[in-house]
Amino acid sequence: MICLILLLMKILFLAILICSSFLFPSSSFASHVELKPCVEIAHCVREEWKVNNIEKPFEEIKTFIENTPRTEIVEIDGDYLHAEATSKWMKYVDDLEVSFLPESNILSIRSESRVGESDLGVNQKRVDLLKSKMF
Repeated sequence: MICLILLLMKILFLAILICSSFLFPSSSFASHVELKPCVEIAHCVREEWKVNNIEKPFEEIKTFIENTPRTEIVEIDGDYLHAEATSKWMKYVDDLEVSFLPESNILSIRSESRVGESDLGVNQKRVDLLKSKMF
């Protein structure tokens, strides 16, 4: 009898889990991501830009990243984009994140090296270039 109750509880748990995945898709949790602040300023840049219409800037950023050598978009989820930029010589990987906060019309950009103390200004140059293409 106890085995039957445990089996029914497992089935009920799985049914709830499956139903919740349809009711709350994962993208609804990942949209509107607030990017974390830079801890190591020497190899990280985070900026916020006020925009009027997100459709155009987000598409322009996506196109810019797709056309940037050694840069690959690894995730797009709603208003969030994550790309990896690989350096030409040493093959270091930098993370580039873009997030739109619709409630405040803020576009957040974050670029950070994964290793090392300093990036010799590479992340700042990447963000500045992106900003020059946008505005």
